[in-house]
Order: sequence, then structure tokens, then C-alpha cells
Amino acid sequence: MKVAVFGAGALGGVYGARLALRGQVDVAFVVRPTRVGSREPIVIEAVRGERREIVEAPARVDAVPPDADVVLLAVGTEDLDALKEPLAASEAPIVVLTPMLPPDWTRMRAAFGERVLAAMPNVVAYTRKEDGVIRYWAPPAPTKIDEPRAGSAAADAVRELAEALSRAGLRGRLELGVHEKNPATTVCFIAIGMTLSLAGSIAALVDDESLLSLATRACREGVRLSRRIGAPEPWAPLAPALAAPWALRAWLGALSRISPEAAFYAEEHFGRKLREQHRGMIRAMIELARDHALPREALEELGRRFEAAAAPS
Repeated sequence: MKVAVFGAGALGGVYGARLALRGQVDVAFVVRPTRVGSREPIVIEAVRGERREIVEAPARVDAVPPDADVVLLAVGTEDLDALKEPLAASEAPIVVLTPMLPPDWTRMRAAFGERVLAAMPNVVAYTRKEDGVIRYWAPPAPTKIDEPRAGSAAADAVRELAEALSRAGLRGRLELGVHEKNPATTVCFIAIGMTLSLAGSIAALVDDESLLSLATRACREGVRLSRRIGAPEPWAPLAPALAAPWALRAWLGALSRISPEAAFYAEEHFGRKLREQHRGMIRAMIELARDHALPREALEELGRRFEAAAAPS
């Protein structure tokens, strides 16, 4: 089997490396043109157990190879124009590992048709700046992938991908409705990450009563929205309770003490890396809440705060 991993950041690096090293898969990494030809190894390291694995000479290309059986898309889908050309050479199914809210799903389906399938990854990862090693956690939950329509061109290839993920230790599983479950789950709790981004650090967030209150209220509105766009994971509607000011202080404080690396990941990933993505996502959530005539006061306040933070000083 041949898999093209589009986006060789932390998430794509872990999936690509595990598939190449354990899944018996031929993997090509689609990267920026300036990175094509680089033979720099991809090094991944499990946080638990400190197991290190190395793809010594990864194949890096600037477009999806025509003979790829599946594309794993590990970048955001907001800039659709940037995706069209590198994906144009292939007709392979596109499994999207990043969350897509309904407008993103609609645009991707309009551009690529039934080739597009949503997934819910079970990997949390970041790239360590000092040496480029990808550090990751892989909880026991499976990687869920939209089950293709029976008899479709994608069906056999995606089923084979799920089997390869399981061989690679990432437990691939096909399910119906993942394209709805993923965004429905995300909107329940993403306000916590958004308020962390606005605060800049865990310490600043736990000291900011207004942001803590905003996280609670926005999660509450996110849960109401989730029920209109899909069926979230069973734990996701608990987000408002987890985002109560006292609860946020307790578990964020415990995280900083028990796992400084996890706390660093939360600050780096949600606090800085996803800042622009948060701006786009909160706008989409506000629009969805408006379309469904749902309360959105806290979501709109989050939106205003992100716009103010982005404005030139």
C-alpha cells in the first residue's frame, strides 16, 4: 500500500513514521517545495516509555504521487486553494486528520467530492524545537475514519488503511458519521484552548477570573451547538463542568505539577500554534450558532477578544 502524508508536521510525522516503520506501508511526505530532496530523518519519540523510532531517509515530494492509494491530510483545510494543486495529480481518497466544521466539510466535498473522508486521530504530538524530535502521546482510543459508501472507489483503500494503522499500533476503525462526530466533539471543549490562547499561559489563565468565566460560558454554548451539528463523544458534553473556574484551576494546576511536558504542549499548541486557527474557528462557530438560533453571547465575546488581540497596537 502507498500512503501520501500531506503535512509533515508533528501529527503527520507520527502517522507517517508509524505507518512506514510498523504498518508495512510505502509512505511519501508531501512538503513545501523547499523541503523536497531533504534526506533529514524523521524522529518520533513516545512520551510514555521514551521509545524512539527513526525514518532514516523519508521520501519528501511536493505533490501527491499519482499512484498513492490514500492521502492522509494533516494540515488545516481553511486555505482550500493551497490544497488543490498538490492534490490534483491523484484521485486517491483524502482522509482528513484535522477537525472540519460543517462549512469546511462542505467546501472540501465541493472541491474533491466523495474522495474526502473525516478522521478523528488518537495522537497528540509536538515537535521539540531544540532537536526536531517529534514527541507524542497515543491514548488507547482508536483512530476513527468515516466509513466510505459501500462499493465506492475509496472503500477498499480506506479499509486497508485502517488495517495498516492497526498494525502500526494506532488502531484504525471505520465508523459512520465521523465527519459530524469530530466537529461536534471539538466545539464542546475548544473554548478552553481558546481562552488559554488569549491568556498566553496556564498561569495567566488561572489568574484571570474573566477568562475563566468566559471559558465556562463558551463551553456551555458549544455543547448546545454540538447537538445541532452531530453526535459528540459521550464525554464531550461534560466540558462546561471541566471548564468551571474552580475545576480549571484545579486540573490545570495539577497538569503543571504532574506533567510539565503536557502543560508545555497545551501552552504551545493551543496557546500559540493554533491562534490563527482559533480566530477562524470562533467565527465559524458564531455563524453556526446564529444559523441555528442558539445563544452565542460568550462565543461572540471570544470572537471580539481574538479580533482585538490580532489588531495592530
